[in-house]
Amino acid sequence: MATDPEVLAVEKLHQAAQARLGFAAAFLSLSEWQAVAPLKPAETAATWLAFSLRAIAAVRILSRKLAVQHYQLIRALETGRTLGVPEGSPATTGSTTLGDLRSNYRKTALDIASLPSPRSRSDDPDVRWFEEQLASIPPDALPGAIHLDDIEVDPLIQDLLDVEGSGDATTIPIDRYSWPKDLTLDQVDTAYRDLLRQQTLDAGTKVDGLRKSPDLSPDEALTAIETTHTSTGSTASGTVDSAGMAAGRDAILGAIRNDRLVLAVARGTGPDPCAFCAMLASRGFVYKSEATAGVGDSEAIVKYHIHCHCYPIFRYLKISELPPLNTYFQEKWYEVTAGRSGHDAVKAWRRWIYAQRKANPDAPHGVPVIKP
Repeated sequence: MATDPEVLAVEKLHQAAQARLGFAAAFLSLSEWQAVAPLKPAETAATWLAFSLRAIAAVRILSRKLAVQHYQLIRALETGRTLGVPEGSPATTGSTTLGDLRSNYRKTALDIASLPSPRSRSDDPDVRWFEEQLASIPPDALPGAIHLDDIEVDPLIQDLLDVEGSGDATTIPIDRYSWPKDLTLDQVDTAYRDLLRQQTLDAGTKVDGLRKSPDLSPDEALTAIETTHTSTGSTASGTVDSAGMAAGRDAILGAIRNDRLVLAVARGTGPDPCAFCAMLASRGFVYKSEATAGVGDSEAIVKYHIHCHCYPIFRYLKISELPPLNTYFQEKWYEVTAGRSGHDAVKAWRRWIYAQRKANPDAPHGVPVIKP
């Protein structure tokens, strides 16, 4: 069954805005990583570590807010009902309007699109700090690295406005649900400090090995150490990116598990997914049981790697139209793997994804390398 164009536009905007948040967190982490000494990463990373943890906490606030509003709007559009009291509504209210749900979602998306200088400053001190830090870093401060301008959100907001239906005054009943609160800064520290610190310790171990290697000249050792330093910064920034976006993903998955009306779940991807994520997206709406039960093949929908900007797609009809990129991957999977199975099929799929990326080697982050 054809999906409402507004639902597809809401989903596409959500993915891009979440990716922009993740990139912003990674951008901040990488900017501070420049102050970590390549020869002594573990000993000089304390400031970077505190900086990155606060960036995670701030992005999680925005990621969760956007995800909740995205979920509430799509549910209203597809079922005529929403889940949980929308932000800004009285806790005792039993209904809202479609116009209010649209307005809440657009406002948050616009704030994210306008980072580093959002349209409306946040009341949360961590988010305000995050905005100020972003605004203080020149866009070209990290040559060759990620840039916020690589992910444009404004055009997708206009696309949503172009397909928005009427009915803003429509009354939307609210089904009871308490959206769980996200992690505090202290809880973020507990959850991610050891992981980030271990990455710097691992880098220190590699540096020691390179410095002592009898097979490398001093110049070769220094070059290898710089490469290790850059690689560690990239990996660590990916961890910060993923940890920030996890709040939005977790909010959606938690709602899916508790929402009796959800009948279909798929994996959505960004414009340049890895071969594995693209393969999972090609399977379509097959993940409802896994997302609900958390067993079996659940890793396909609830696990994400660093620098991954995938997200759950949910529907309220068993037979629903897939987003265009999922449909494209689904068609290509059968074409690329024809006559193959198992590991041979996966290898053929990886070769095809690599060929698409190789055909567009200069595409910056966020630019569609793979287009339906």
